[in-house]
Amino acid sequence: MKHALIFLSICTSFFSNAQSFKEEPVEIGELKGTLITPEQETSKAILMISGSGPTDRNGNSALGLNNNSLKMVAHALGNAGYAVLRFDKRGIAESKNAITNPTDMRFDDFVSDAKNWLSLLEDSGYSDLVIAGHSQGSLVGILAAQDNKNVTGFISISGLSEDAGEAIIRQLGMQSPALAEDARVNIDSMKNGHTVNSYSPYLASLFGPHIQDFLKSYILYNPSNEVKKLDIPVLIVNGTTDMQVGKDQAENLKVAYPDAKLLIIPGMNHVLKDTPENDLTANMATYNNPDLSLSDGLMTGIIEFLQTL
Repeated sequence: MKHALIFLSICTSFFSNAQSFKEEPVEIGELKGTLITPEQETSKAILMISGSGPTDRNGNSALGLNNNSLKMVAHALGNAGYAVLRFDKRGIAESKNAITNPTDMRFDDFVSDAKNWLSLLEDSGYSDLVIAGHSQGSLVGILAAQDNKNVTGFISISGLSEDAGEAIIRQLGMQSPALAEDARVNIDSMKNGHTVNSYSPYLASLFGPHIQDFLKSYILYNPSNEVKKLDIPVLIVNGTTDMQVGKDQAENLKVAYPDAKLLIIPGMNHVLKDTPENDLTANMATYNNPDLSLSDGLMTGIIEFLQTL
């Protein structure tokens, strides 16, 4: 009898962890993604949008970071019975051929891509769409949701409340007030439509000719202003150990959209993993550890929100 109970326990554990969905590749021309379809038929689908930089559909980066954060979120949602579409940003991973000339990239291209993925979901029979955007993907998602009647909910995960220019200045100010002031002058000029040619060589990665037009198109959008244009349920999620986007950004986004639900997760960092407070080394180590689980409370909070829609 004892051995039978052990066997039953092993079987129960296996089936509870088994995937209850299938994954298949999807594409829109040179843009590549993955669609999760749950076992049970559903009209609800979640479009996941990854963050800034060379970040792929799984939350990993061409800069050598490997944490699988967004893949874990997608799989948890699939097991909860939701269809989920995640994709590589244009120019990244399997979508690398979607850009012919990187200097021609504009922030609005990301928004157009998100809208096209929404259309693909609609064409696939999903009429109840939710957007979940991480970091930069939060703003992309806000803009993509504004004119689509089939988008019934929005989830911001580690999203800014301020425009990217202000975020750059603030982050530089923590390291070098002089560089922050240099950036302030140039960003203010760019917001007025000017091209800047004089900047510290330390800021070439921000203001160089290869990136400047993209940044000019990006800093024109203030998430706090844009989220006010929504008229759907909103969930705003942030962690207390997020070094890139502090929880004050989530709190300010909530001020801009008072009807939103705010979920602050103790100990969660930018890649949605648990890390100790005030431990930079431990925090950074999570960025390259795909074996770490998602922070407790993240998926519970997201799924509880989805169940209200």
